[in-house]
Amino acid sequence: MRIAVLTNDDPQHARGGAGRIAGLQIEMLRTAGHEVRVWCPKILWLEESKWRRLYHHLKDLCARSNIVAEIRDWKPDVLVTHNLTGCGFGSPSAIQSREVRWIHVLHDVQLFEPSGKVYDAMRITFWQRLWSCLRRRYFGTPNLVLSPTQWLMIEHQRRGFFLHTQTEVLPNPAPPVEFVSRQTRDPFRLLFAGWMTKEKGSHVLDEIERVTGWQIEKVSGLDHETVIKKMKEADVLLVPSLIAENQPTVILEAASVGLPVIASRIGGILETLKDYAFTCSSSDAYEWIRAMKTLRDEKTYQTAVAHMYQLAQEHDPRSYAEKFLTLMTPKGKERKEISNFSYRKSLKF
Repeated sequence: MRIAVLTNDDPQHARGGAGRIAGLQIEMLRTAGHEVRVWCPKILWLEESKWRRLYHHLKDLCARSNIVAEIRDWKPDVLVTHNLTGCGFGSPSAIQSREVRWIHVLHDVQLFEPSGKVYDAMRITFWQRLWSCLRRRYFGTPNLVLSPTQWLMIEHQRRGFFLHTQTEVLPNPAPPVEFVSRQTRDPFRLLFAGWMTKEKGSHVLDEIERVTGWQIEKVSGLDHETVIKKMKEADVLLVPSLIAENQPTVILEAASVGLPVIASRIGGILETLKDYAFTCSSSDAYEWIRAMKTLRDEKTYQTAVAHMYQLAQEHDPRSYAEKFLTLMTPKGKERKEISNFSYRKSLKF
């Protein structure tokens, strides 16, 4: 099949998890023998003033005629879309037809919250109602919507999206498992991997260090191999997000090397971790400190390590590839096997 991919995060130089997942999917499709072409327009207005961004967000509701024309001329069998800010929210429905099957992949809340930052997902704000109404009108109805978590799908449906669309929950894959010999150490090596911003919980980390005197290694902007190396050397990963995240990549990376996690009790994190890790209030640093002290017990720590490996196995990349390709291929058409798919060679996750 010919498969067109439309995304605002270049899979070859991905800035975040959405681009990485898109790149992984593209390699799976190519390994299965499909012809894939990617459209990723440059976005130059995200750093402009608030009012200029508002103007561009409104303009972005409509289809981008040049992208629509190029994809139509290429005559794909399937259109796969990811985050669409800057791509024209009306572009996919303008391309969709009886001959073109449209599959949309959810990654976060950007469809109903342009800022991408939701602190209280249960509360539907006026602006979310407004943007949801506008974007639903221009966005249209995909043939299939994939979401990494049930939580993210429900939050979209609560705002009126995908009520009459086929939906599937397909959890993101973890990197291949690498077994690491672990035991409690004094002092604990605490790790934070991500951008040090208020939204990511920088104040919680600062408070933990102030109260306990413990040092937390904070790393950001590193490639996948370096992040995994840091995780192998660490004892605990901290994910103190204030915003409702969907399925943070760092949690699945930590699972692949058996690194215990303490994370915020918010958004899709709870669904991802299940009962496999400690979750805490994002506003209570003392709850985080108590969780870390609990993990200092060797039996508790080893149980946490085993739970993270179990989580990684539930996010096996080969199983993900099989499920993804099954969903991509319409019923009645032959699906090629991808026994030669290699996660490591496909993407710097």
